[in-house]
Amino acid sequence: MFPLSHQCDYHLHSTASDGALPPAAVMHLAAEQGIRELALTDHDTFAGLSEARLAAQELNLTLIEGMEFSCNWQGMTIHLVALWPQGVTASAQELAAVQEQNRWQRAKRILEKLARAGIPLTLDEIVEKAGGRVPGRPHFAQVLVEQGHVKNHGQAFRKFLGAGKIGDVKSHWLEMDAALEDLLATEAFCILAHPLRYKLTRSKRVRLIKAFAAAGGQAMELVSGRQDVAQTASLLKLAEELGLKLSWGSDFHAPGPACPAPGNFAALPAACRPLSQLLA
Repeated sequence: MFPLSHQCDYHLHSTASDGALPPAAVMHLAAEQGIRELALTDHDTFAGLSEARLAAQELNLTLIEGMEFSCNWQGMTIHLVALWPQGVTASAQELAAVQEQNRWQRAKRILEKLARAGIPLTLDEIVEKAGGRVPGRPHFAQVLVEQGHVKNHGQAFRKFLGAGKIGDVKSHWLEMDAALEDLLATEAFCILAHPLRYKLTRSKRVRLIKAFAAAGGQAMELVSGRQDVAQTASLLKLAEELGLKLSWGSDFHAPGPACPAPGNFAALPAACRPLSQLLA
């Protein structure tokens, strides 16, 4: 028996990338929130999947193995949620290893750019915040706050790390069409993540979604966290026009009021079906 759509969350993060909870704790929290089917989608890595898989089995959760894959489109970073319903393939592991190296290069490049701006951080400081794993921008933000360069995480992104700032390094990512080609070759099911989160005009957002579909993208995150009903309806209409399947999720990173908990997202239209049912 398949779970109901609102019992599914296909976009969750753990300490394997920039989340605050270990993978097993994410599984337990999701179960407490009434989630029965979910995907762990850490940024450009599968490092948390083994731990998540064991916890999901203990909790009788359906875990779809995944990753949030970084790429470029017209000069901006775009995220693709890639899922492997039958389990991660060997070629997917190889692609993830390349992405991890790209992330290490990006981290070093961010350090260089911050140093030129008069903020000399060290890689060891950043990696410590990432628990020894490849660091992301939230880990840079933690160190910037602790060293007094900014007052809080939000200011770190507004001044140094957000889109268009010195820490927004994109040069190491594949272009979206190439990323989709590589992911599809690994048997991934490819979803355009949170299309409403990118700082785009409505017309340019439509161009992004059409470009994604034209390059072989298979689904779109219709709902990501909290959003307006009218926004959901607009995305649904476009997805239907382009033949894109539907996904959704909280984009959970950490407990607390600033981040939606697993399963905490806007109302889903009747057209949404659990992915295990859709991909069976």
